[in-house]
Amino acid sequence: MTLSDLVALGVALVVAVLPGASLLFAFGIRARAWFVGLSVPASVGVATLTASACAVVGLRFGPVSLGVVTALLLAVGVVVALRRRRGADERPGGRTPAVGWVGQVAGGLLLLGGMALGARSWFGGLGESLATVGQEHDLIIHHMLTAYIQRSGNGAPWQLMPADVMTGSGVAYYPSGVHLLAAVTAVLLGNTVLALNATTVVVLAFAWSASVAALTYVAARRGRSSRSVASLAGGVAAVVAAGLYRPVFSLMHEGGILANASALVLVPGVLAALLSLPRRGWLPIVPLGVGCAGILAVHPTAAASVGVSFAAWLVGELLVRGGPRRVLRDVPRLVGAGAVALVVGLPVLAQVLTVSGGPQQFGADIGPQPFSAALGNALGLVYAGWVPANAGYPQFAAVAAALLGVGAVLVTRRGLGALTAWLAWLVIEVAFATSPGVGPEAKLSGLFYNAHLRIWSHLSLFVPVLAGLGVVLTACGVALWLSRLAPFARARVRWATVAVAVVAGLLYLLLPGVKYSDVEADYLATRYARSHFTRVGADDEKAIAWLAERVKPGQRVLNSANDGSTFLYVEKGIPVVNTHSLGTPLAPYTYELMARFNTYPQDPAIRKMLRDLDVHWLYVDTVAPGIGSGVSPNNWVGGPSFALAPGFANLDGLPGLTLGFTSGTVSVYELDLDAATTP
Repeated sequence: MTLSDLVALGVALVVAVLPGASLLFAFGIRARAWFVGLSVPASVGVATLTASACAVVGLRFGPVSLGVVTALLLAVGVVVALRRRRGADERPGGRTPAVGWVGQVAGGLLLLGGMALGARSWFGGLGESLATVGQEHDLIIHHMLTAYIQRSGNGAPWQLMPADVMTGSGVAYYPSGVHLLAAVTAVLLGNTVLALNATTVVVLAFAWSASVAALTYVAARRGRSSRSVASLAGGVAAVVAAGLYRPVFSLMHEGGILANASALVLVPGVLAALLSLPRRGWLPIVPLGVGCAGILAVHPTAAASVGVSFAAWLVGELLVRGGPRRVLRDVPRLVGAGAVALVVGLPVLAQVLTVSGGPQQFGADIGPQPFSAALGNALGLVYAGWVPANAGYPQFAAVAAALLGVGAVLVTRRGLGALTAWLAWLVIEVAFATSPGVGPEAKLSGLFYNAHLRIWSHLSLFVPVLAGLGVVLTACGVALWLSRLAPFARARVRWATVAVAVVAGLLYLLLPGVKYSDVEADYLATRYARSHFTRVGADDEKAIAWLAERVKPGQRVLNSANDGSTFLYVEKGIPVVNTHSLGTPLAPYTYELMARFNTYPQDPAIRKMLRDLDVHWLYVDTVAPGIGSGVSPNNWVGGPSFALAPGFANLDGLPGLTLGFTSGTVSVYELDLDAATTP
């Protein structure tokens, strides 16, 4: 890790946390669980609102606009805090016993340990540098989208993502909540790749551990645990979460699915806020609603992830003493928060509704499994993906910790909400695995593109919560048992609880946690530092440098987005014709040119497209990675896989087309349509 990496992480962390934390501060929120779990979703909500307002009034979205909004929120927060402080001067303050603050500090340190463990996995996979370019397919659009917001200042939902980066036309909605934060970071750092990777680590390592810790803390507190014990539970959960294969490493290794992975890791933090509304006052519904709108902007499927999980959690709450009363008490303000989320999220929802076909158009990506195999894989948290040495093996330590939590919750009847939420997703996962896309869960699974890895990942949202609860509830039980054996030690029961929980958390961190981190670094490395395939490589960098000196203003480069050509725009701002790997139906010329470019000498329609776009250059990589093409615009590919665009083959001898540069498998041609002849 270099100094520039540390600076990038620091900048990305501030951008991801400060706007949301300022919103919470401005509305007088004092609950630490909200700051830990809701700050990042709220930051996305603030960024989305800011970008939308900028689009309406004609201003650029970026560090200045987001910084001004954040500063205003901080100023309001300072005024609110000063007023509260004056009103609190006359109130007597309580004193936290030593064991109380020691437990809270230890829980916080375990949380930091979980964050560090997650970052360790990422830096191992990145080859110890945040400047490493990810090669997975979906990272094409993640880099392009971040660069477009960074370069254009357009960040409103209805502006993203355009087919034409020069004019901003042909917008096909893409979930861009995390990309707003990455783009602001990119402007500050001056490097898109560095900023996107730094934001990825902040969200998928730091925010993941924080999100789970917040939910576990709330679950423990609702189970009548002290702040000290609840903090320890959250710390243990953070450590367990950092080592899980799902959702983070599964989605990023098996598809580069950054937006959905980001939404999933933020779900526990949003649930924590929904479950811990202050007993009085309506003001908290505003930041809560903005946070809910924020996670919706990260990925719309978060509505289902949060909704199903919250409903299942409430079932458990209704089974404990006082639960129904507590749930009913919060209903009016939860409805209010939902209304705020609906209003704030309208720009996102309006774009989601414009998506033709929707995720339901995708068929299931797996075949039916026997019930025993489906249940065993789900409970065992087995690895998948394309690392044969690990695929199919369970995460035994995580499974044991989760089952400890299941037993502890059932025995003590504390934390039943976490158990019912986990059980709900277990049922959904097994139902999908045994009858993918056609079972009773089909409507729900359709929202997740009928993709097994997306559905399966939900189970892992509650495994760390159960593990954290299991450790502290067991620690409490062990301490009480020891006090009965040695009555003189009864005064030290709370200290014993803290000690047992801390030791358990540290042992997990240093033994299975580090081992899991090594395995997951290997998974990430297959898409970053030691990728199984190359989409953007040294030959592309040479071609980009060569073209950057020759492309004139207004000219476009015809390309296939399935190779490294999109980095012409990412690195140099050079407009490319294709920003989506298979083109987009909102701009038919994108795929028609890939299909029939080599017919331009005799096809006037193709020549007209080229002239209208002022295409003067053609970028070709003859060995681009293969991708699935079962759903292509107008079925232009006509097959299940795609690598080289058919229109980019057999180029030798075409009139007006001159080879200008070649390096390895990458070639750049100069096109002069005036020199082209027709039969």
